[in-house]
Amino acid sequence: STVEKECQILRTLEKSGVPHVEKCIGPPNEYRYEDGRVMIALTPVVESPRGITSSIQYVDSGNAQQIAAKCVVETMVGMLRANIITLDVQPLIEMNSGQVLFIDFTEARNIFEGSDGSADAAGIVGFCSEMMALIPESLRDFTISYLKERVESVEMEGVVFDNVVKNVLESIWND
Repeated sequence: STVEKECQILRTLEKSGVPHVEKCIGPPNEYRYEDGRVMIALTPVVESPRGITSSIQYVDSGNAQQIAAKCVVETMVGMLRANIITLDVQPLIEMNSGQVLFIDFTEARNIFEGSDGSADAAGIVGFCSEMMALIPESLRDFTISYLKERVESVEMEGVVFDNVVKNVLESIWND
């Protein structure tokens, strides 16, 4: 089922150390009296005294917006490192702190899921475009600099990104 696949994706992301994403806890459970319906339990519950937004522009200006931008980059790079993308990016951003939690991974998939085993270039471009669209213009230079730093850091750990992924990332900072 879609819900079971989502839980599997979330477990892959957790195992890969991808930050700022919800976690699937426990096994998927079927509703006892409803044939075929399945539920999963997710954590954490997001609470905020000031509120939650899906747009960085509504986050308190300054440091909190930079924190939110960093969270976006860390999640994007982490997901690409784990070979997972989604074309339906759903952030919950805490308005005071800028902390981000990405939710709803029902559309997420492995970048090599295609029939020929090569990386899904259009999907990677779409995913990176959606993630970068979360960044306000005022933070673009800051974010691109941090993106380069994160990619270099991950590569120094010995990670080798697929050529398609690397080309898409480079196109972001060369744009």
